[in-house]
Amino acid sequence: MHVLCLLTSLFGKELSGVEQREARDPMAAAEGQWVLMATGRTPTNIAVIKYWGKRDEALILPINDSISVTLDPDHLSATTTVAVSPSFPSDRMWLNGKEISLLGGRFQSCLREIRKRARDFEDKEKGVKIKKEDWDKLHVHIASYNNFPTAAGLASSAAGLACFVFTLGKLMNAKEDYGELSSIARSGHVLVK
Repeated sequence: MHVLCLLTSLFGKELSGVEQREARDPMAAAEGQWVLMATGRTPTNIAVIKYWGKRDEALILPINDSISVTLDPDHLSATTTVAVSPSFPSDRMWLNGKEISLLGGRFQSCLREIRKRARDFEDKEKGVKIKKEDWDKLHVHIASYNNFPTAAGLASSAAGLACFVFTLGKLMNAKEDYGELSSIARSGHVLVK
Protein backbone atom coordinates (compact mmCIF):
# COMPACT_ATOMS: atom_id res chain seq x y z
CA MET A 1 0.00 0.00 0.00
CA HIS A 2 1.31 3.41 -0.91
CA VAL A 3 1.52 6.09 1.74
CA LEU A 4 -0.39 9.03 0.34
CA CYS A 5 -0.02 12.72 1.10
CA LEU A 6 -3.72 13.49 1.23
CA LEU A 7 -4.19 17.14 2.11
CA THR A 8 -4.10 19.99 -0.34
CA SER A 9 -1.85 22.94 0.39
CA LEU A 10 -2.78 24.83 3.53
CA PHE A 11 -0.11 27.52 3.15
CA GLY A 12 -0.99 30.75 4.91
CA LYS A 13 -3.88 29.29 6.90
CA GLU A 14 -3.88 28.78 10.65
CA LEU A 15 -4.81 25.16 11.27
CA SER A 16 -7.37 24.02 13.81
CA GLY A 17 -6.56 21.06 16.08
CA VAL A 18 -8.51 18.73 13.79
CA GLU A 19 -6.69 20.04 10.68
CA GLN A 20 -3.32 19.63 12.41
CA ARG A 21 -4.16 16.00 13.28
CA GLU A 22 -5.40 15.34 9.74
CA ALA A 23 -2.30 16.96 8.24
CA ARG A 24 -0.24 14.38 10.12
CA ASP A 25 -2.54 11.47 9.17
CA PRO A 26 -5.93 12.07 7.50
CA MET A 27 -7.08 8.59 8.52
CA ALA A 28 -6.27 9.10 12.21
CA ALA A 29 -9.02 9.57 14.76
CA ALA A 30 -9.06 12.14 17.54
CA GLU A 31 -7.34 11.06 20.72
CA GLY A 32 -9.36 8.43 22.56
CA GLN A 33 -11.57 7.71 19.52
CA TRP A 34 -11.57 4.55 17.44
CA VAL A 35 -11.07 4.30 13.68
CA LEU A 36 -11.98 1.35 11.45
CA MET A 37 -10.38 0.94 8.03
CA ALA A 38 -10.72 -1.32 5.01
CA THR A 39 -8.56 -1.39 1.89
CA GLY A 40 -9.39 -2.87 -1.49
CA ARG A 41 -7.71 -3.14 -4.86
CA THR A 42 -9.26 -3.67 -8.29
CA PRO A 43 -7.63 -4.25 -11.65
CA THR A 44 -8.22 -2.05 -14.65
CA ASN A 45 -9.01 -3.20 -18.17
CA ILE A 46 -8.68 -2.32 -21.82
CA ALA A 47 -11.73 -2.54 -24.08
CA VAL A 48 -10.97 -4.65 -27.15
CA ILE A 49 -14.48 -4.11 -28.52
CA LYS A 50 -16.05 -1.06 -26.91
CA TYR A 51 -19.76 -0.45 -26.67
CA TRP A 52 -21.03 2.56 -28.59
CA GLY A 53 -24.03 4.31 -27.11
CA LYS A 54 -26.40 3.46 -24.31
CA ARG A 55 -29.82 1.83 -24.41
CA ASP A 56 -30.52 3.12 -20.89
CA GLU A 57 -28.84 6.36 -19.73
CA ALA A 58 -30.06 6.06 -16.13
CA LEU A 59 -28.71 2.52 -15.62
CA ILE A 60 -25.68 2.95 -17.93
CA LEU A 61 -26.62 -0.07 -20.04
CA PRO A 62 -24.91 -0.32 -23.44
CA ILE A 63 -26.65 -0.80 -26.79
CA ASN A 64 -24.32 -3.71 -27.53
CA ASP A 65 -21.90 -5.84 -25.54
CA SER A 66 -18.22 -5.07 -25.21
CA ILE A 67 -15.20 -7.30 -24.78
CA SER A 68 -12.44 -6.22 -22.41
CA VAL A 69 -9.18 -7.64 -21.18
CA THR A 70 -8.55 -7.39 -17.44
CA LEU A 71 -4.97 -6.37 -16.70
CA ASP A 72 -2.71 -7.75 -13.98
CA PRO A 73 -3.64 -5.97 -10.71
CA ASP A 74 -0.05 -6.31 -9.49
CA HIS A 75 0.91 -3.81 -12.18
CA LEU A 76 -2.18 -1.69 -12.99
CA SER A 77 -4.85 -1.20 -10.35
CA ALA A 78 -6.93 1.16 -8.25
CA THR A 79 -6.39 0.99 -4.48
CA THR A 80 -8.87 2.52 -2.05
CA THR A 81 -8.76 2.82 1.73
CA VAL A 82 -11.92 3.84 3.57
CA ALA A 83 -11.82 4.85 7.24
CA VAL A 84 -14.73 5.58 9.56
CA SER A 85 -14.58 7.24 12.99
CA PRO A 86 -16.96 9.14 15.25
CA SER A 87 -14.32 11.89 15.33
CA PHE A 88 -14.56 12.62 11.58
CA PRO A 89 -16.73 15.78 11.23
CA SER A 90 -17.62 15.17 7.55
CA ASP A 91 -17.21 12.78 4.63
CA ARG A 92 -14.00 13.54 2.72
CA MET A 93 -12.20 12.00 -0.23
CA TRP A 94 -8.76 12.23 -1.80
CA LEU A 95 -8.16 10.96 -5.34
CA ASN A 96 -4.53 10.50 -6.35
CA GLY A 97 -3.48 12.78 -3.49
CA LYS A 98 -5.91 15.65 -4.21
CA GLU A 99 -8.99 16.30 -2.14
CA ILE A 100 -12.19 16.21 -4.20
CA SER A 101 -15.74 17.22 -3.34
CA LEU A 102 -18.23 14.49 -2.52
CA LEU A 103 -21.25 16.79 -2.72
CA GLY A 104 -23.81 15.71 -5.30
CA GLY A 105 -21.35 13.60 -7.27
CA ARG A 106 -20.96 10.00 -8.28
CA PHE A 107 -19.08 9.01 -5.13
CA GLN A 108 -21.80 10.53 -2.93
CA SER A 109 -24.38 8.51 -4.87
CA CYS A 110 -22.46 5.27 -4.27
CA LEU A 111 -21.86 6.17 -0.60
CA ARG A 112 -25.58 6.75 -0.11
CA GLU A 113 -26.44 3.37 -1.71
CA ILE A 114 -23.93 1.42 0.40
CA ARG A 115 -25.08 3.17 3.60
CA LYS A 116 -28.62 1.94 2.81
CA ARG A 117 -27.26 -1.63 2.66
CA ALA A 118 -24.96 -1.41 5.71
CA ARG A 119 -25.47 -3.94 8.50
CA ASP A 120 -24.67 -4.19 12.18
CA PHE A 121 -20.94 -4.44 12.84
CA GLU A 122 -18.95 -5.44 15.92
CA ASP A 123 -15.22 -5.50 16.60
CA LYS A 124 -14.85 -6.98 20.08
CA GLU A 125 -11.09 -6.40 20.11
CA LYS A 126 -11.52 -2.63 19.66
CA GLY A 127 -14.76 -2.50 21.62
CA VAL A 128 -16.63 -1.05 18.63
CA LYS A 129 -20.27 -1.80 17.95
CA ILE A 130 -22.14 -0.06 15.13
CA LYS A 131 -25.85 -0.58 14.55
CA LYS A 132 -27.22 -0.56 11.00
CA GLU A 133 -29.03 2.74 11.60
CA ASP A 134 -25.87 4.41 12.98
CA TRP A 135 -23.87 4.21 9.73
CA ASP A 136 -25.72 7.31 8.46
CA LYS A 137 -24.41 9.29 11.45
CA LEU A 138 -20.76 8.30 10.95
CA HIS A 139 -18.49 10.01 8.44
CA VAL A 140 -15.85 8.41 6.25
CA HIS A 141 -12.47 9.46 4.92
CA ILE A 142 -11.58 7.88 1.59
CA ALA A 143 -8.18 7.74 -0.11
CA SER A 144 -8.11 6.31 -3.63
CA TYR A 145 -5.05 5.95 -5.79
CA ASN A 146 -4.53 4.67 -9.35
CA ASN A 147 -1.04 3.44 -10.18
CA PHE A 148 -1.67 4.18 -13.86
CA PRO A 149 -2.47 7.41 -15.73
CA THR A 150 -6.02 8.74 -15.84
CA ALA A 151 -7.60 9.21 -19.30
CA ALA A 152 -5.18 6.74 -20.90
CA GLY A 153 -7.85 4.32 -22.14
CA LEU A 154 -7.49 2.06 -19.11
CA ALA A 155 -10.96 2.49 -17.58
CA SER A 156 -9.72 4.45 -14.56
CA SER A 157 -13.23 5.62 -13.57
CA ALA A 158 -14.64 2.10 -13.73
CA ALA A 159 -11.74 0.65 -11.71
CA GLY A 160 -11.91 3.47 -9.15
CA LEU A 161 -15.68 3.22 -8.65
CA ALA A 162 -15.58 -0.58 -8.42
CA CYS A 163 -12.82 -0.39 -5.81
CA PHE A 164 -14.62 2.35 -3.88
CA VAL A 165 -17.95 0.46 -3.76
CA PHE A 166 -16.35 -2.90 -2.88
CA THR A 167 -14.20 -1.43 -0.09
CA LEU A 168 -17.02 0.68 1.34
CA GLY A 169 -19.30 -2.37 1.31
CA LYS A 170 -16.64 -4.40 3.11
CA LEU A 171 -16.19 -1.73 5.78
CA MET A 172 -19.93 -1.23 6.34
CA ASN A 173 -20.61 -4.96 6.46
CA ALA A 174 -22.94 -4.85 3.43
CA LYS A 175 -23.74 -8.38 2.26
CA GLU A 176 -24.48 -7.59 -1.38
CA ASP A 177 -23.26 -9.97 -4.06
CA TYR A 178 -20.78 -8.81 -6.69
CA GLY A 179 -23.54 -8.23 -9.25
CA GLU A 180 -25.36 -5.81 -6.93
CA LEU A 181 -22.12 -4.01 -6.06
CA SER A 182 -21.35 -3.74 -9.78
CA SER A 183 -24.77 -2.15 -10.37
CA ILE A 184 -24.10 0.40 -7.62
CA ALA A 185 -20.68 1.26 -9.09
CA ARG A 186 -22.18 1.53 -12.59
CA SER A 187 -24.92 3.86 -11.33
CA GLY A 188 -22.19 6.08 -9.89
CA HIS A 189 -20.49 6.06 -13.29
CA VAL A 190 -23.47 7.91 -14.81
CA LEU A 191 -22.22 11.17 -13.30
CA VAL A 192 -18.71 10.89 -14.77
CA LYS A 193 -19.54 12.78 -17.96
